[in-house]
Amino acid sequence: MDVREDPEPGGGEGFALNGARAGIRADAADAGGNESHRLSAREAEVMSLIADGQTNGQIAARLFLAEKTVKNHVRRIYSKLGVGSRPAAIAYWRAAR
Repeated sequence: MDVREDPEPGGGEGFALNGARAGIRADAADAGGNESHRLSAREAEVMSLIADGQTNGQIAARLFLAEKTVKNHVRRIYSKLGVGSRPAAIAYWRAAR
């Protein structure tokens, strides 16, 4: 088994064997100490904006991202949190804080 390196410039953090990013956790970035989920710093930022009631289009405009990129972040957030909807993700996020 080999561990793949992050192809992004200056990416430092590698990938864990299961494909998840090693290192950055939402609890360190914004979740108030709950280690049950591991979101990247950007995913935590997107989730925070979702919890504030912003749409994908509003999040994209605020973060200078394509809406498709935001949709991809949202999909990964749902997967990492083990939820299937925006209200469930918001409830989980608020409970974790």
